[in-house]
Amino acid sequence: MNEYPNERKSNSKNFLLVILIIGLVLLALWATGIITPQASSIEQTDPTEQMPIQVPNSGFVISETEWTNMNNEIKQLRKDVEQLSKELEQLKITNVKQTNTKQQPVPKQESKPQSESKPTQTKTEAASTTQDPNAVTLANYSHDWVNSDATVALKNNTDHTIVQVTGRMIYYDMSGNMLDYQDFTKSVTIEPGMVKSFSLEGYNHNEYYAYYKSLASASYPNRKYKVQFELKSYKTKND
Repeated sequence: MNEYPNERKSNSKNFLLVILIIGLVLLALWATGIITPQASSIEQTDPTEQMPIQVPNSGFVISETEWTNMNNEIKQLRKDVEQLSKELEQLKITNVKQTNTKQQPVPKQESKPQSESKPTQTKTEAASTTQDPNAVTLANYSHDWVNSDATVALKNNTDHTIVQVTGRMIYYDMSGNMLDYQDFTKSVTIEPGMVKSFSLEGYNHNEYYAYYKSLASASYPNRKYKVQFELKSYKTKND
């Protein structure tokens, strides 16, 4: 009967000894950093957290969540650095373009020669449009049915010596209906206030036409015409 109490006491001592040994082992593990109170706390309070990760060659221990967050921050920092690099490169390109634009010489507009050419053109147009149509007039005209050329006499009504005349001779029948016209330019010298004659092709000589004041054909007495002279331009010695 007395053997059982002794066995119970022995078992109690052994149990306490085992607990003491376990406590010493845990204490030793905690002291070496293998286990930490933080890890136990995490396991108890947040079951979703993963096992802690120990950084190689160091005694620092972090959780997997912290490790993931650090990786995400590093990735974000890399993206920010790449974005800044792109912005700096774009800024350099913009500065180079602006520099090249400033260095390019601005072409000068040659407005002065244009302004000089306009008065010259205006002067030429004025010379051809402001001439007096009565500066040169028809003084006499004759053309019989025998000769192909008519004799034209023009009078210079200006104060300058004329050396060339450009005009138009218009032909009418005796009823005043227009038959034809002829433009001509003649180099002829006419002193101021003087009359000068020259030859000009007459109207329709092949059909025996004659100027109404000249000799007409006996066979075609009604083939007569009148003329009208229009001055287009003239040149003087001073031109």
